[in-house]
Amino acid sequence: MQGRGPRSEAGVVLFVALIAMVILSLAGVALVRSVDSSTAVAGNLAFRQASIAPVNQAIEEAVDALFKSRTITSTVAPDLAHYYYSSLQAGEKPNGVPAMLAGNYATMKAAYTAAGLPAPTVDPVSKLEIRKVIERVCNLDGAATIATCDLLPPKVSPAGTDNEVKRIPLPPIPHFRVTVRVDLPGTNTTTYAQAFVR
Repeated sequence: MQGRGPRSEAGVVLFVALIAMVILSLAGVALVRSVDSSTAVAGNLAFRQASIAPVNQAIEEAVDALFKSRTITSTVAPDLAHYYYSSLQAGEKPNGVPAMLAGNYATMKAAYTAAGLPAPTVDPVSKLEIRKVIERVCNLDGAATIATCDLLPPKVSPAGTDNEVKRIPLPPIPHFRVTVRVDLPGTNTTTYAQAFVR
Protein backbone atom coordinates (compact mmCIF):
# COMPACT_ATOMS: atom_id res chain seq x y z
CA MET A 1 0.00 0.00 0.00
CA GLN A 2 1.39 3.34 -0.98
CA GLY A 3 0.66 6.72 0.73
CA ARG A 4 -0.60 9.75 -1.12
CA GLY A 5 2.04 12.01 -2.48
CA PRO A 6 1.97 15.73 -3.18
CA ARG A 7 1.02 15.10 -6.80
CA SER A 8 -2.26 13.33 -6.02
CA GLU A 9 -3.51 16.31 -3.89
CA ALA A 10 -2.58 19.12 -6.30
CA GLY A 11 -6.17 19.68 -7.60
CA VAL A 12 -7.83 19.68 -4.16
CA VAL A 13 -6.51 23.13 -3.22
CA LEU A 14 -7.89 24.64 -6.43
CA PHE A 15 -11.28 23.00 -5.85
CA VAL A 16 -11.48 24.30 -2.25
CA ALA A 17 -10.43 27.80 -3.39
CA LEU A 18 -13.17 27.84 -6.06
CA ILE A 19 -15.84 26.82 -3.52
CA ALA A 20 -14.63 29.53 -1.11
CA MET A 21 -14.79 32.13 -3.91
CA VAL A 22 -18.36 31.10 -4.78
CA ILE A 23 -19.41 31.36 -1.12
CA LEU A 24 -17.77 34.78 -0.76
CA SER A 25 -19.41 35.98 -4.00
CA LEU A 26 -22.85 34.89 -2.77
CA ALA A 27 -22.24 36.66 0.55
CA GLY A 28 -21.21 39.82 -1.32
CA VAL A 29 -24.34 39.73 -3.53
CA ALA A 30 -26.54 39.25 -0.43
CA LEU A 31 -24.86 42.21 1.27
CA VAL A 32 -25.34 44.44 -1.79
CA ARG A 33 -29.04 43.47 -2.01
CA SER A 34 -29.48 44.15 1.68
CA VAL A 35 -27.95 47.60 1.35
CA ASP A 36 -30.10 48.31 -1.74
CA SER A 37 -33.26 47.25 0.15
CA SER A 38 -32.34 49.41 3.13
CA THR A 39 -31.72 52.38 0.84
CA ALA A 40 -35.06 51.83 -0.92
CA VAL A 41 -36.92 51.62 2.41
CA ALA A 42 -35.24 54.78 3.67
CA GLY A 43 -36.08 56.55 0.40
CA ASN A 44 -39.72 55.47 0.61
CA LEU A 45 -39.99 56.69 4.19
CA ALA A 46 -38.47 60.03 3.22
CA PHE A 47 -40.91 60.30 0.28
CA ARG A 48 -43.83 59.51 2.56
CA GLN A 49 -42.78 62.21 5.00
CA ALA A 50 -42.24 64.69 2.15
CA SER A 51 -45.72 63.99 0.72
CA ILE A 52 -47.64 64.73 3.95
CA ALA A 53 -47.50 68.53 3.60
CA PRO A 54 -48.63 68.61 -0.08
CA VAL A 55 -51.48 66.19 0.71
CA ASN A 56 -52.67 68.38 3.59
CA GLN A 57 -52.43 71.47 1.41
CA ALA A 58 -54.46 69.84 -1.40
CA ILE A 59 -57.21 68.83 1.05
CA GLU A 60 -57.27 72.32 2.58
CA GLU A 61 -57.55 73.83 -0.92
CA ALA A 62 -60.50 71.54 -1.65
CA VAL A 63 -62.25 72.56 1.60
CA ASP A 64 -61.63 76.20 0.75
CA ALA A 65 -63.01 75.79 -2.79
CA LEU A 66 -66.13 74.02 -1.52
CA PHE A 67 -67.01 75.91 1.65
CA LYS A 68 -64.95 79.05 2.31
CA SER A 69 -64.09 80.99 -0.85
CA ARG A 70 -66.61 78.92 -2.83
CA THR A 71 -64.61 78.94 -6.05
CA ILE A 72 -66.65 75.86 -6.94
CA THR A 73 -69.78 77.92 -7.45
CA SER A 74 -72.20 75.07 -8.14
CA THR A 75 -71.93 71.68 -6.50
CA VAL A 76 -74.63 70.18 -8.76
CA ALA A 77 -72.55 70.31 -11.97
CA PRO A 78 -68.93 69.35 -12.74
CA ASP A 79 -66.28 72.09 -12.54
CA LEU A 80 -63.14 70.54 -14.03
CA ALA A 81 -61.18 73.79 -13.77
CA HIS A 82 -61.36 73.24 -9.98
CA TYR A 83 -60.88 69.41 -10.10
CA TYR A 84 -64.57 68.91 -9.17
CA TYR A 85 -67.07 66.25 -10.19
CA SER A 86 -70.66 66.44 -8.95
CA SER A 87 -70.96 62.64 -8.87
CA LEU A 88 -68.71 59.64 -8.32
CA GLN A 89 -66.83 58.74 -11.49
CA ALA A 90 -67.08 55.40 -13.26
CA GLY A 91 -64.17 52.98 -13.04
CA GLU A 92 -63.39 53.50 -9.38
CA LYS A 93 -60.82 51.01 -8.11
CA PRO A 94 -61.59 48.64 -5.18
CA ASN A 95 -59.52 50.85 -2.85
CA GLY A 96 -61.74 53.86 -3.69
CA VAL A 97 -59.26 55.64 -5.96
CA PRO A 98 -60.90 57.26 -9.02
CA ALA A 99 -59.82 55.75 -12.35
CA MET A 100 -58.06 58.95 -13.48
CA LEU A 101 -55.69 58.75 -10.47
CA ALA A 102 -55.07 54.99 -10.54
CA GLY A 103 -52.39 52.89 -12.19
CA ASN A 104 -48.73 53.44 -12.91
CA TYR A 105 -47.41 56.94 -13.58
CA ALA A 106 -47.73 56.87 -17.39
CA THR A 107 -51.27 55.41 -17.34
CA MET A 108 -52.44 57.84 -14.68
CA LYS A 109 -50.89 60.85 -16.41
CA ALA A 110 -52.65 60.00 -19.69
CA ALA A 111 -56.02 59.40 -17.98
CA TYR A 112 -55.74 62.57 -15.89
CA THR A 113 -54.97 64.68 -18.97
CA ALA A 114 -57.71 62.96 -21.02
CA ALA A 115 -60.24 63.78 -18.28
CA GLY A 116 -59.60 67.48 -18.92
CA LEU A 117 -58.29 68.25 -15.44
CA PRO A 118 -55.75 71.07 -14.93
CA ALA A 119 -52.01 70.39 -14.82
CA PRO A 120 -50.71 69.03 -11.52
CA THR A 121 -49.22 71.25 -8.88
CA VAL A 122 -45.44 70.77 -8.78
CA ASP A 123 -43.48 71.48 -5.62
CA PRO A 124 -40.52 73.66 -6.69
CA VAL A 125 -38.10 72.18 -4.15
CA SER A 126 -38.88 68.46 -4.07
CA LYS A 127 -40.35 68.24 -7.63
CA LEU A 128 -43.33 66.28 -6.25
CA GLU A 129 -46.37 66.29 -8.55
CA ILE A 130 -49.69 66.68 -6.72
CA ARG A 131 -52.96 65.73 -8.41
CA LYS A 132 -56.38 65.83 -6.80
CA VAL A 133 -59.99 65.05 -7.60
CA ILE A 134 -63.00 66.27 -5.62
CA GLU A 135 -66.16 64.17 -6.00
CA ARG A 136 -69.59 64.68 -4.50
CA VAL A 137 -70.68 61.31 -3.13
CA CYS A 138 -73.70 61.04 -5.45
CA ASN A 139 -74.68 58.66 -8.26
CA LEU A 140 -75.97 61.45 -10.51
CA ASP A 141 -75.30 65.10 -11.24
CA GLY A 142 -78.00 67.56 -10.23
CA ALA A 143 -79.75 68.34 -6.99
CA ALA A 144 -78.80 66.19 -4.01
CA THR A 145 -81.57 63.81 -3.00
CA ILE A 146 -81.70 60.86 -0.67
CA ALA A 147 -82.21 58.60 -3.70
CA THR A 148 -79.04 59.77 -5.50
CA CYS A 149 -76.60 60.93 -2.79
CA ASP A 150 -75.06 59.89 0.48
CA LEU A 151 -76.49 62.65 2.65
CA LEU A 152 -76.44 63.72 6.22
CA PRO A 153 -80.01 63.69 7.43
CA PRO A 154 -81.80 67.04 7.31
CA LYS A 155 -80.96 69.01 10.40
CA VAL A 156 -83.42 71.01 12.44
CA SER A 157 -82.20 73.98 14.39
CA PRO A 158 -83.21 73.94 18.07
CA ALA A 159 -83.51 77.73 17.99
CA GLY A 160 -86.92 79.27 18.55
CA THR A 161 -88.39 82.72 19.01
CA ASP A 162 -90.23 83.96 22.08
CA ASN A 163 -89.86 80.58 23.74
CA GLU A 164 -91.86 79.00 20.98
CA VAL A 165 -90.80 75.77 19.41
CA LYS A 166 -90.49 77.02 15.85
CA ARG A 167 -87.55 75.22 14.39
CA ILE A 168 -85.78 76.19 11.21
CA PRO A 169 -85.28 73.22 8.87
CA LEU A 170 -81.86 73.07 7.24
CA PRO A 171 -81.21 71.34 3.90
CA PRO A 172 -79.54 67.93 3.76
CA ILE A 173 -75.78 68.13 3.28
CA PRO A 174 -73.96 65.87 0.79
CA HIS A 175 -70.56 64.34 1.48
CA PHE A 176 -67.56 65.16 -0.69
CA ARG A 177 -64.58 62.88 -1.25
CA VAL A 178 -61.16 64.42 -1.92
CA THR A 179 -58.58 62.04 -3.40
CA VAL A 180 -54.96 63.20 -3.66
CA ARG A 181 -52.11 61.47 -5.48
CA VAL A 182 -48.49 62.56 -5.01
CA ASP A 183 -45.78 61.30 -7.40
CA LEU A 184 -42.07 61.80 -7.73
CA PRO A 185 -41.52 61.25 -11.48
CA GLY A 186 -38.87 58.74 -12.45
CA THR A 187 -38.81 56.97 -9.08
CA ASN A 188 -41.93 54.74 -9.14
CA THR A 189 -43.05 56.17 -5.79
CA THR A 190 -46.65 57.19 -5.17
CA THR A 191 -48.73 58.30 -2.19
CA TYR A 192 -52.53 58.27 -2.10
CA ALA A 193 -54.70 60.06 0.46
CA GLN A 194 -58.43 60.48 0.78
CA ALA A 195 -60.60 62.67 2.96
CA PHE A 196 -64.35 62.94 3.29
CA VAL A 197 -65.63 66.44 3.97
CA ARG A 198 -69.07 67.95 4.41
